[in-house]
Amino acid sequence: MTRFELETWDSGRLIVNRTFADLLRRHDWKTFATIWSCTADAAIAKKLRTDRITLRFTLDDNGVQRPFYIKRHGRSSWKEYLKPFLRLTWPILGARNEWNAIIDFHKIGLPTMTPVAFGESGSDSFLITESIENCHKLSEVLANSKKTPTPPLALRQITVIVANLARTMHSAGLHHQDFYLGHLMQSQKNSETIYIIDLGRVRKQSPLSQRWIIKDLAQLNFSASTVPLFERLRFLREYLGRPFSDKDRDLMARIQAKTNAIARHSRKNRL
Repeated sequence: MTRFELETWDSGRLIVNRTFADLLRRHDWKTFATIWSCTADAAIAKKLRTDRITLRFTLDDNGVQRPFYIKRHGRSSWKEYLKPFLRLTWPILGARNEWNAIIDFHKIGLPTMTPVAFGESGSDSFLITESIENCHKLSEVLANSKKTPTPPLALRQITVIVANLARTMHSAGLHHQDFYLGHLMQSQKNSETIYIIDLGRVRKQSPLSQRWIIKDLAQLNFSASTVPLFERLRFLREYLGRPFSDKDRDLMARIQAKTNAIARHSRKNRL
């Protein structure tokens, strides 16, 4: 479990992880406007929408180039407000939700990105995290296993670790909403460390409803479709923390139904 000491700068427009405060000061990155301007031309890492873009940059730290990511949020279109309401949920806009989710994940011991700074000014906001280096997405690990099969013990290890991560997350009332293998990163230095990333849509609810649990587990099941069925059943048993019983048939059926719905949506939208 990790708790961060945070500093508030720029009249509340900037919150900084104290671990990185000296580094930002040395580069004179002490205001929202300065960071927003200085990162505008960084290398694009991900751009799914015009109002949200992730950029990669480095900062010199006494001769060492340290890599970071900044996720910049601009004014959202009316569709981003309307879609959640049609699904009877509140819209999640801006960088604040992901910043809070990262803090929450660290508090309960879930490996994820290290927060550096959060900024918010008007309709613009950003989140800076330290880059997670020397990792592979689990989706890539399993895809590569078609060419070089993953040893059974290694696959079993992954199954157990991911099940424990999911159970810890849900027990804390947190659900990911994008819980696919592509958002799980396995360390090359320590195969037992798997990071959960892209926490932008994480929600918190106590107690967590079955609806959100099933959605997360179905997303994971869908993205693990090439994993043998017995291994996916092992995951569910580890997640539950007990042997299966007759009452679990309904849970399995609901997870599979949601998995099928995700598959239909993916085919329809060519995702």
